[in-house]
Amino acid sequence: MRAVELRPLLPEDAPAVHDLAMAAFEDLARRAGEPPHPPPDPAAAHLRIRRLATTDPGGAWAAVEDGALAGAALALVREGLWGLSLLVVHPRVQSRGIGRALLARALAHGDGARGHVILASDDARALRAYARAGLTFHPTARAEGVPRALAAPSGVRLMEAGDRALTDAVGRHVRGAAHGDDLDALRAGGAEVLVLPDGGYAAHNQGDVRLLAAFDALAARTLLRAVLARAPAGRSAAVPWLTGDQAWAVDVALDAGLELRLEGALFLSGETGPFTPYLPSGAYL
Repeated sequence: MRAVELRPLLPEDAPAVHDLAMAAFEDLARRAGEPPHPPPDPAAAHLRIRRLATTDPGGAWAAVEDGALAGAALALVREGLWGLSLLVVHPRVQSRGIGRALLARALAHGDGARGHVILASDDARALRAYARAGLTFHPTARAEGVPRALAAPSGVRLMEAGDRALTDAVGRHVRGAAHGDDLDALRAGGAEVLVLPDGGYAAHNQGDVRLLAAFDALAARTLLRAVLARAPAGRSAAVPWLTGDQAWAVDVALDAGLELRLEGALFLSGETGPFTPYLPSGAYL
């Protein structure tokens, strides 16, 4: 067995990390006998990797074998809340302990954090690792399909510079931590961020939900309807990371004609707030 070196992941590693992640997720889909999800825009993916390697260098780690990237981890801490943004190992070297070593480094970045969040794929090895790390398992579903014609609800508008106090307050309400500048990173990566004044906010890409947080279920439903109404005609939209606590989102998705399927899991530990009404971000938790 060749020696694998763990080193800090650098912003310039972004293209290689993205390629590695695509290889790992395509292999996971193949083993499950399912088509892979459409790949993310490389420019947006690179931006996310570079950002977290810069804002959270203590949570950014690379595994290298013979000079080639074999695995990567990205973790962040926001106002005392730790989250795992990415953990991938190349299919050719999986089941050799590389993922476990990377997870340990990523978790160490959250030493002293009051809460921990992980969004997990269906990979059995990942699910086992996160459960054994002491986090509580919550199965999740994904709603997907071409939305029925929806009337855009009134009161929802594009996020403006003066909305930072609202978005920070809503983030702290649902998960105990604001997303802060991560919302700007989502926008820089191509997401549109919508705001319901005094109610909440949502980020999406052509109807695919990237993040949604609200003070109450009524505001959350309004925001989700607004997102689905902005999906281009005939295009499929997706609402991921649905748990049993997000019945408000399930209702809206089904009313819009989307179909539910079980997919992945949410892992939580410590103080993470009510985590509802909330659809977390795969990149920024």
